[in-house]
Amino acid sequence: MRTRPQTKAKATKSKAARPSSSRVHVDIKVGILHTIADAIYSTPAGKIREAVANARDNGATWIAIVLDQTKKSLCLFDNGSGITEPRFHEIMEHIGYGLLQEDKEKKLSYFGLGLMSIFQLGKRVQVFTRPSKQKTVLTLQVQTNAIFDKSPENKKRSISSLADNIRLSRTDEASREGASVQLLNNWLRSRTFGLAGESFTDIVVTEISDEDIDAISSPGFLEELRKVLPLRVEPDEPFLKRLTGRKGPHVAHLLQDPVYCPTIDVYFGIQEQGAEVAQLWKYFPRFKSDLEFPDDTVYVGVSQDNAFGYYIVHSAGEDLYRENVAERENGFWIRNQNFLVKGADFLQKPGPGRLMIDQPLRNWIFGEILHRDMNRLITVARNDYLYDSSEFRTFRESVLGIVATLNKHMRDIWDRRSIIDRDFVAPFLKVTKPDGVFQSAERKLRMMIGPRLDDKDFQEQVLGQLARSRNRDIEDDGARVDVLLSRAKRPIVVTQDDKALVRVDPALTGKVETSKVTWDAKSNRVVVSVSPNLFEPKSIVFLGKEFKVVYVARKASDFGVSVNSDKHIVYINPFNDNLATYSVGVLDLYLALEVADAISKTKGEFKKNVLMVIGLASSTAAEYVVPLGDDLRRALSIKPSGA
Repeated sequence: MRTRPQTKAKATKSKAARPSSSRVHVDIKVGILHTIADAIYSTPAGKIREAVANARDNGATWIAIVLDQTKKSLCLFDNGSGITEPRFHEIMEHIGYGLLQEDKEKKLSYFGLGLMSIFQLGKRVQVFTRPSKQKTVLTLQVQTNAIFDKSPENKKRSISSLADNIRLSRTDEASREGASVQLLNNWLRSRTFGLAGESFTDIVVTEISDEDIDAISSPGFLEELRKVLPLRVEPDEPFLKRLTGRKGPHVAHLLQDPVYCPTIDVYFGIQEQGAEVAQLWKYFPRFKSDLEFPDDTVYVGVSQDNAFGYYIVHSAGEDLYRENVAERENGFWIRNQNFLVKGADFLQKPGPGRLMIDQPLRNWIFGEILHRDMNRLITVARNDYLYDSSEFRTFRESVLGIVATLNKHMRDIWDRRSIIDRDFVAPFLKVTKPDGVFQSAERKLRMMIGPRLDDKDFQEQVLGQLARSRNRDIEDDGARVDVLLSRAKRPIVVTQDDKALVRVDPALTGKVETSKVTWDAKSNRVVVSVSPNLFEPKSIVFLGKEFKVVYVARKASDFGVSVNSDKHIVYINPFNDNLATYSVGVLDLYLALEVADAISKTKGEFKKNVLMVIGLASSTAAEYVVPLGDDLRRALSIKPSGA
């Protein structure tokens, strides 16, 4: 297949008063094609995405992608209108032309480059096609190893020389079937409509590299592929079932709207892996299994200019995704006719000091902006954008108008939740951690007593001192916090204000989570529900012995800690006036002061020992701890502090 020769320009004589001039010769090199192809289509999934885009632009309603690992070949078969002989010439003679003008047809694939991108996958490619209303099957044979040779000499060649490696001829269906993957042929024969007389395009890529074969056949490839393809929503989509209110059907309708979500059915199979070809469905992240989205956590609609549709869901205070940070899908996405284009960071101006949309938007919000024609806002590399263009600015302001207020609201919830977690939940969780309060207290006690004792003598001395200073009044198993909470039938409100409500909820007993954060739309505040599991007895190693830590609800004026060395139990009254000011988080300070007093013979020595452990900042935990203690003491008929 040869390109048409260019007409030579005739030299013209210039006037004497003007310098001579001549037409400048322009010749684009093959290296330009390499650079563009590498920049836009750097991964196998990206290359396949372009083949799917071409198919859909060509009127296809489905495309099948089948890999033969043994023969190192890949087939992409679609039922589009096919490619005519004149169209082949037009594509090859104008590669990349669509990059230089606004595409009024709003096609998804750049002119010719999408086709060339899939060619990059192998050393040789055959394109079999039967155009609409024609009986003839055409075949385009391409020596891609020669075109994409990375040698400096090849990169300097003229793009017109590519014709030496491209041949177009006529063939038949039998030749196509012989070159294609057997699994694909079997699957095509099983299709009820057959192929007789219908238009199609079958791209057969051979001699694929081992690296790309491994990538395409890897377990995670399908998820990567699903993220970038315009797929239909699965009929029984689990995500849509999480939308429990009236807005669920509205989101489903948007995802089925051909204006914003035109789709194509995509089938994928691997010859050696089960020999099945299965349909792919639209990709959604894997949210936490117990999350649901009522109407007050769902936003859905269409922009005023009808340029894009959108839906956003938020969890109002709880991470949406799996615990593994590496597996999280953060924020929300911008899609162009259901093709993934960018994440939310696309809206932020690039360069030094750029502001990223960060917590809590990344973890608490998921959504999609489904643009009708995002391509006009994207530059050639699709890695940057025309940030200062008026069209993009209008789009950006529209999107930020939807999400900015929500994100500010989420940040307020985040800040409030962080305080509650730091002052109320985290200290109780930290008790048994390697860097927890008992280990910290032991280190501080060692500092007080000094290195003069070996470990055994040190442990025995401190345990003896703690045993002699036991506070037996709080060693009351009948006042155990976990026992009292197990009797509660309804949530116990710990504290509440105009921004948050904190409660201990019996419904969370036995659940994995220690606390659960929800959103109360009526009161416009975050609700933090704490599990009674937080106050269950915990095992710790302290001073070389295994102890059980038990929380008890005693008087505010009672001691905060008592160590029973005989039963190996540490009783903690977290509602003690002094200790509650700091919360359990400074139990190490309290224990250290107890022992400092026991081992100090003079006030001066006590002061010296105290100075070794001061400097820990207090917190506002009393706001949560004191009210809970009052409620629990009432259950035991113990008069609350100050009553």
